[in-house]
Amino acid sequence: MNNGKIRELTLRRLLDDNFAGSKLFRDLAESLDDASLKNYFQSLASRRTQFAIELGEEILYYTGKKAPASSSSSSSSSSSSSSYTVRKRTGLYGESRNKCIKNALRAKKLSLQKYQEALCRIYEGSCREVLIRHKAYLENCVFELKALKSLLKYRDQIEDQQNEMSSHL
Repeated sequence: MNNGKIRELTLRRLLDDNFAGSKLFRDLAESLDDASLKNYFQSLASRRTQFAIELGEEILYYTGKKAPASSSSSSSSSSSSSSYTVRKRTGLYGESRNKCIKNALRAKKLSLQKYQEALCRIYEGSCREVLIRHKAYLENCVFELKALKSLLKYRDQIEDQQNEMSSHL
């Protein structure tokens, strides 16, 4: 397989992953009651949509063919991104903010891994720059989500301690 075909397939897989990730974050936002977390997940979703648009522009630039507008376009990549939608349909994540953050963290780590693999396959300058920028954002999101998870865990512990103290009075 030539370099151009590898680049196109890799970009299309990332495009599908970004659309699926965007949908996952919108679904997570809808399942939350906390307005600040809802807003955070909505901003993650819009950023992933923006990434998909940028990748579509890269595909158009290199191939001259417009990238499809949804993640259900190719059978080879829809199986990899369908794990997000399967979780939604089977209800594996609930309305708990901790579960939502865990699922978001898992999705970001998987996307980060896909970007790392893509960077091993794509060597062209402008396309590589886009991938590096996206990967850096995903790394930052993983860091933020881990910190958020720790903060919420700490907050829950403090609330439990306060409830225990008030029940003893």
